[in-house]
Amino acid sequence: MTPNRRDVLTFAATAATAVTVGTTRPFAAERRAALEDDRGDELPAYSQWLTLDDGGLEFTSVDWASLETYVEGELETILDDDTDVPAEYDADPMIALPSDGMLSAYFFVSLDLVEYGLARLLEEDAFESTIEGLVQLNEAFVVTGTIEPAEIDDRLTAEPELEFIRRMERTDEIGEYDVYTPVEGESDAAIAVGGDALVIDTGGGRTDEATDENDPVTILQRTIGASEGNVERATDESEAFEWLVESAGRGDVVVGQYGDPSDTNADSTFEALEDAEGLVSSLTVEDEETSTGDFAAIVAEPNEDALEELLGASADEQSVDVDGDRVTATATWREVD
Repeated sequence: MTPNRRDVLTFAATAATAVTVGTTRPFAAERRAALEDDRGDELPAYSQWLTLDDGGLEFTSVDWASLETYVEGELETILDDDTDVPAEYDADPMIALPSDGMLSAYFFVSLDLVEYGLARLLEEDAFESTIEGLVQLNEAFVVTGTIEPAEIDDRLTAEPELEFIRRMERTDEIGEYDVYTPVEGESDAAIAVGGDALVIDTGGGRTDEATDENDPVTILQRTIGASEGNVERATDESEAFEWLVESAGRGDVVVGQYGDPSDTNADSTFEALEDAEGLVSSLTVEDEETSTGDFAAIVAEPNEDALEELLGASADEQSVDVDGDRVTATATWREVD
């Protein structure tokens, strides 16, 4: 299931409203401290999974451990909400893009993985495994946390109770990961199960027939290889992409793109970013009254006035800086009495 634009914007509006009206986030101070500790000299942990595919990349990273209290309580009702979406959220990439990425990642785990017996993976107490992060990539999806391999094996290999569930079997290994592929039908999906992560390719992003270069197991090998330092990571291959991640890549939700744009990218949605070589945008809930956003982009001949009218336009405070072709912005949303 692919969320439509109204779904995304409704989530964006609800997420932003939750910040301004004082959502209870008892763990916010602890998460803020953790984020500050992560800033140091190290790149954010999700970046270990990122590789450039033909020079391009799109990704979303969700800190599920930070957001699940809010999401589990609110997200189920968001898509049935008839509340009009404020135009300022539609027009502000610093809200719309992270919200779009968040919703897409949530739907993948909550809906797409049902086909493989992993329904309710994100629900508390439904699994012994504990989910901490979600990373959506061009051709793979990574679920990080404390994974119980035996539990996942039982779910993947169980005799299906419903017709649409595909039974999997263990057929390979990649390092310390066990690899599962479908028992019957085409080998168009693969799931690697390790103690710290599930790495998944269900073929959802493939637009042509699988080949030796893009078959599911090869994709998992490349993704896992990057995490283990055996395949070149995007941040090592491209100084420009590394700068984007360093500048704006830490937050509760982070979205980014680099290289050739597709029709769904921010370039085609926001005119001032149409010449962007790449961008990264993040959104973080600081506490019950405040959230912040960071944005970075590389734009050929940027229009500074247009960017100031666009980036963080829905926020209470915004700052936009243009240095040559490198654009950065910050924004703060606060509770309104």
